[in-house]
Amino acid sequence: MWPDSANSPRPHCFRRPPGNQHPRSGKPTNGRCPIGRQGFGGLLTDDQWARLAKAGRTRSFAAQETMIRQGEREDSVFLLLEGMVKVTMVQPDGTGLLLALRGHGESLGELSALSGLPRSATVMPSTGRCLTRVLTSAQFRLLVKSMDLEQVLWRHLVRRQTESDSLRAEMASLTARQRLAATLLRLAQLMGSGSESAPRSARRSVVVRLGLSQRELGDSIGLSRAAVAEEFKRLRGLGVIRTGREFVAIADVDRLQAIAQAE
Repeated sequence: MWPDSANSPRPHCFRRPPGNQHPRSGKPTNGRCPIGRQGFGGLLTDDQWARLAKAGRTRSFAAQETMIRQGEREDSVFLLLEGMVKVTMVQPDGTGLLLALRGHGESLGELSALSGLPRSATVMPSTGRCLTRVLTSAQFRLLVKSMDLEQVLWRHLVRRQTESDSLRAEMASLTARQRLAATLLRLAQLMGSGSESAPRSARRSVVVRLGLSQRELGDSIGLSRAAVAEEFKRLRGLGVIRTGREFVAIADVDRLQAIAQAE
């Protein structure tokens, strides 16, 4: 799936969102949490997120277990407390398309809860088990209203649309290497961890553990599996990344940013 290694718009890359709570307890971690809350949760204060996280019921999902299924008329809202999920859509020809990866702090399924429309995509864990709090649509709407979060939720939905528009712009104007570099940087922001073997220098190193195939990654940015494999080979040759089974180690984040931005 992933080869083992031997030894234009400017993409928005490697900006960590706010939030410093432990994903399960909701308590402050004094900076120990490596990645802050994402999405809707990243726009909330710690107290607001803790109040939302206490609502509903806890449910965990195993790897590849469906959390939300495209086309279903079900309106629960899932608050992602731990883990990573992938959002996919089945196209008219029956092929699946990766739309996004979502991490801790995201709300999932809120559009159906607000609109009453069928689910527009399928959501399942991408890298192991996920822990969620499940709210009914009535619970979610009541909490958003009682906590005066309507404008925050609207801002979150607009950001999602802006993100989608930006990705389409990248696919239309960036080279294959730039698209892959920008995508790796976004994944590093979302799910990366520091590399203990990184040299103590000005370079920054981060490991991204993926629950994706090269085909899924390529489909999400308009590249074939062969094109993704070729660009990985080139980036490895430049010493920017190392790859292994379902992981990418970015050896030099700053240089990858420069590639993404054609500097």
